[in-house]
Amino acid sequence: MAASVVLENGDRLTGEVIKLSDNILTFKSPLYGEVELPWKKVTELISDDGVIVQLKNGNTAKGRVALSAQGDLTIDQGNLGQSSTLTKADVALFNPPPVDNSVKYSGRANLGGVFNRGNSEDDALNFDTQFIARTPGNRYTVEAEVNEADSAGITTTSNRYLLTQYDAFLSEKDYLFVNAKAEQDKLADLNLRTSLGGGYGYQFLETDIVKLSTEYGLAYINEDYEIAPDESFPSLSFGLDYERKFWKKKLVFFNNYDLSVSLEDTADALFGTKVGVRVPIVENVNVATQVNLDYDNMPPPGVEKTDTSLIFSVGYGF
Repeated sequence: MAASVVLENGDRLTGEVIKLSDNILTFKSPLYGEVELPWKKVTELISDDGVIVQLKNGNTAKGRVALSAQGDLTIDQGNLGQSSTLTKADVALFNPPPVDNSVKYSGRANLGGVFNRGNSEDDALNFDTQFIARTPGNRYTVEAEVNEADSAGITTTSNRYLLTQYDAFLSEKDYLFVNAKAEQDKLADLNLRTSLGGGYGYQFLETDIVKLSTEYGLAYINEDYEIAPDESFPSLSFGLDYERKFWKKKLVFFNNYDLSVSLEDTADALFGTKVGVRVPIVENVNVATQVNLDYDNMPPPGVEKTDTSLIFSVGYGF
């Protein structure tokens, strides 16, 4: 029996259910070929036999799917003699791809610099890198960044950052994480700031086009200063990571936030954000520009609260 679908504007199509993913129903019609229909605009559906349904609670069933105009969804498992009645909102996927437990790798490395000689002598170097190893249940991340600059022999920028993090996924979206961070900033009197933490994260989106996640946790921060008194304190942390590709993946916009607030003194807060774009120029090679902003609400005496930098670089990604 051919499948049929009815949209909220009354249009009806017959054909075959291909898949449901990211709230998009892919439907193959003899007349129109494969079409993508927003799931929220589908009001009625009768599928052919053998559709695999994955629910948001992780359970799966296989059979003939019927969605009524009232939002009730029935899965008729035929020769098993079983029938399940659910709601449209319970469904996560139709015909999900086979689970691939192999490790997937991704990463990037960007390098930028300025070296002037003559009437002025200015040097600047920026390097940042990220490496991610991903399986369905685990994610391992390593990030590092180095910024160095001097003018006429005087250091104007000198900071470094390192992050390692492990994420254990409890479901497709929910995960627990532990991480360790280290950073230096000579001009901010900071010899070394370390942070050990963990908490809960939620992966709203993770596709080839868009990635969005948030994290909430606790951390213990230790600060070693050159002149100012050293400090250590527990903190609440919040993080957001967003990446979106536009114009057929020819431009990548990225933005992330990291906020830590001391549990001993809520006025003692650290905030950092990076926002920028990467533009591929040839396969795996891109040019990038970004703005880094770091804010320390209670810096050492003589140190500015806000530190910003504009970075241009060329990079390789995979």
